[in-house]
Amino acid sequence: MTRCSKVNQRTKPTLDAVDAAWSSVLSTLRFARLHSKEEQPLQRQLDVTLLTGFLGSGKTTVLSHLLEHPGDLRIAVIVNDVGAVEVDAHLIRDMTSQQISLSNGCVCCALSNDLSDQLQQLSADLYDVVLIEASGVADPVNISHVIHGLPACRLDGIVAVADPTSLDTYLDNPQIASLLSRQLQTAHLVLLSKSDLTDEAQQHRAIDLISAIAPGSRIISIRKGEIDLALVVGAAINGVSMPSNEEIDAFPFASTVVSPAGPWHPTDVGRLLDKADHQLLRGKGWFADGKKNLYQLQIVGRRWSIDGWRNDAPCAVVLIGAHEGNVAAAETMFRSLDQL
Repeated sequence: MTRCSKVNQRTKPTLDAVDAAWSSVLSTLRFARLHSKEEQPLQRQLDVTLLTGFLGSGKTTVLSHLLEHPGDLRIAVIVNDVGAVEVDAHLIRDMTSQQISLSNGCVCCALSNDLSDQLQQLSADLYDVVLIEASGVADPVNISHVIHGLPACRLDGIVAVADPTSLDTYLDNPQIASLLSRQLQTAHLVLLSKSDLTDEAQQHRAIDLISAIAPGSRIISIRKGEIDLALVVGAAINGVSMPSNEEIDAFPFASTVVSPAGPWHPTDVGRLLDKADHQLLRGKGWFADGKKNLYQLQIVGRRWSIDGWRNDAPCAVVLIGAHEGNVAAAETMFRSLDQL
């Protein structure tokens, strides 16, 4: 199992933070695409857009849509998977000519040097923009510092994806609330995902929660990850971010991989997930049945989905939770399927 064991502390927005948010607009405009002639750097800088959001919020779905509709832009992608199996990277592997996977750690801490090296290499190529899909437990501030520390790169914006179906629950969880608030506060644009799975009241409730945490946020409701690339690339120009140099401890999480996953019958998997009282934050991957058919499994809290999979994929499922005990119990739960 991989584990990041520091304890999180919850932070709340203050009036000073609100003032800082509006001050950041001027700073963002100064250092984003609308440089004046006096401020224009002599060397070309590579625009980097950071896609953040908690586990299961819908970042990969948004990224997939952006790559399916690139317009005239040449896009490079860096995907950060928490587990040892590169599930998210596998889902988009054929959508871009340049994809880099950083797995089994967070780009905000353990993999920050790897991220820096990869961005420096990409800056030498003729890409228009780099999209970074951070892991759901990554601190966007630390990643931003890595980007700002590279003269050849420029932070083009931070885009957070928020799931309205779990926002209430996660903000009430002291282990999660601090990181989730940080992700929302630092974003120039917040995408409220899964509008097709929520009613109008839930959407308004989520918008109110985000507005309380990050006043002045630009919030757009989306369904199935559908968003105009022009709104994402260059998000810093029109968005409001609440910058913070305050240090927060890394989010405590544990992860493991169930491999090989299967042979399991999808009906048995569904019944198990319906009745089990697992404490997983996230689960994702693929399993096979007795006839070697592949299925994609997605778990976000208590919600799950199983879909047939026609492409190649590893028979492995990544499990992520807040504690090693929760993850170990979930692994045992899945292993009970081997006896059926």
